[in-house]
Amino acid sequence: MKSMKIFLRYWFAITSVLSFVGGWIILAHSPKPVQPTRANNSPAPLPNQSPIQTFGVPNSNNNNGFGIFSPQNNTQQGFGFSIRTGGS
Repeated sequence: MKSMKIFLRYWFAITSVLSFVGGWIILAHSPKPVQPTRANNSPAPLPNQSPIQTFGVPNSNNNNGFGIFSPQNNTQQGFGFSIRTGGS
């Protein structure tokens, strides 16, 4: 029984090391991603974006004076029962 434990420990150690090294070799030899090349080496133009509305900025769609985050009525809809376990 003791020899079987020793064999399994060595087997797991050897196979895990070989798997790691094999995966590393496969990853190292995998094709690299293609980098886009530009003729004039200038950065790509940024798209035009509208500014983000923040909290406290008046919003024309909302009459309460708040921006995107407006207070809401917190009416909770609950279930008629609760889930209980029989544990202590």
